[in-house]
Amino acid sequence: MNKREFDQVVDLTHFLEKYTQQAINTGRNKTSAFSEEDKKIWDLYFKMLIKPGILPDGMAFGQESNDTNVGIGSDGQFYLDEFMQLLMQCYKYLYTALSSGEVFLKYKNWQTADAKETL
Repeated sequence: MNKREFDQVVDLTHFLEKYTQQAINTGRNKTSAFSEEDKKIWDLYFKMLIKPGILPDGMAFGQESNDTNVGIGSDGQFYLDEFMQLLMQCYKYLYTALSSGEVFLKYKNWQTADAKETL
């Protein structure tokens, strides 16, 4: 866990939050997808955070790796359960980082700093 990774998870969390209502409205039996523009952004998050296993996506559904379309996957399409699972993993990561004291969050502008930088 480091500052860059933490910042990326914060950004991904904000990115996902704007799709929460769409995912809920679509329901559990149909898929939702990111817009074409946001699909390009998702591809970056997928490469930085999902594929390397920093956040479990497909692995949370029993896959051997995250390099799959189980979960949100590289295709940017998702069922409600897959979407909520990844959003929960983001919140879990952030909670763990903040409660461990490794990373401090300044709420006003969502700026972060490593604990070492604040000493």
